[in-house]
Amino acid sequence: MSKPDVVVFDFDLTLTGWETASRFFKTLLRRQPWRIAGVVLALPVLVPLWALPHTRRLPVRFAVWMATFGRSGEALAALAVAHADEVFGGPEPVFLTQGVERLRDHLAQGDQVVIATGCWEPLAQALLEREGLQDVPLVASTLRPCLGGWVSERHCLGENKIPMLAERGYPPPWRVAYTDHCADLPLLRNSAQWYLVSPGEECLRLIEQTMMTKAQILPWRDA
Repeated sequence: MSKPDVVVFDFDLTLTGWETASRFFKTLLRRQPWRIAGVVLALPVLVPLWALPHTRRLPVRFAVWMATFGRSGEALAALAVAHADEVFGGPEPVFLTQGVERLRDHLAQGDQVVIATGCWEPLAQALLEREGLQDVPLVASTLRPCLGGWVSERHCLGENKIPMLAERGYPPPWRVAYTDHCADLPLLRNSAQWYLVSPGEECLRLIEQTMMTKAQILPWRDA
């Protein structure tokens, strides 16, 4: 029996309407003013770091550390579940209807679908469960404890997606890939067919120049 074709979906802004991890950690910061104060006090150091491409991730990592400081892994996982309940109970749809429909179409056709995302794994899993997509394999970012808080362990973004997918049994090449962002160029290079979901102008230009072809655009976030 032949192996099913593998279809890789990005998550944030490809299947969802916003950056899910960013929204989650910002919510954790805002709920306790002292955490926000910690970020504000560090701004003189963080702002120059943000201005340089090779240090741009450090301010984000510090904000995540502040949001998670003093919290156990179990407590964070519980907060992720509560956050998923909260956003699903809100007025704004979490998932893009056309994205979910396309994913389900691939499943119905017998394709092997996997989601590869920079989102924190417990949060992405909680959101997928509420959308009824809990059985879709997920390859996502992980955190590790550090000095009383949590920081990035493996970030499932860009080039990192390739070995992380391979380790889970989904090595390249893939038949189809869906993403919204040029960070996923390594994913596109290893896919026979690919689609961009409502991409930004700069990302679209970079992808088309690198791939040397016109992109197939799915305006799911513009619908």
